[in-house]
Amino acid sequence: MKDRLLKFITNYGLIIGGIFMILISLIVLRNGYLDKKITERNKTVLIKVIDCYDSGNSNYFLKFEFKGKTFVKRTKGFYCKEISGKNEIELLSNESNDRFIFLDEYETDNDFFFGSILGLFGLFVIYKGNKNRNLENVKLKE
Repeated sequence: MKDRLLKFITNYGLIIGGIFMILISLIVLRNGYLDKKITERNKTVLIKVIDCYDSGNSNYFLKFEFKGKTFVKRTKGFYCKEISGKNEIELLSNESNDRFIFLDEYETDNDFFFGSILGLFGLFVIYKGNKNRNLENVKLKE
């Protein structure tokens, strides 16, 4: 059983890793697309800031209230510094008011660039994994 698992990982590990990278890149590209649509829509909403805090490892979160609902948005440290001491700020929102971004967040994030790079790297890893698997099969036949 252990030998079969090791052989499977050896033969298909890179390919599975590359597929995983491509799936992550598609998520990043989708988020970039959604942020682009929100920016193009340009509908601002006024939100009530509850807290902006650092949870460690440079992970910042903005906790806010909008229309009686509480939301938590992962953000960057400079946004927390920018809204420090403010009770209300404007954010851009989608039609259903369940996704919010800062006014300049789409321009400062590079989701399309990083998603594309990760996807291309995933394709390269799949190519290398398939090439290595084919080389192993040729060696076994000899």
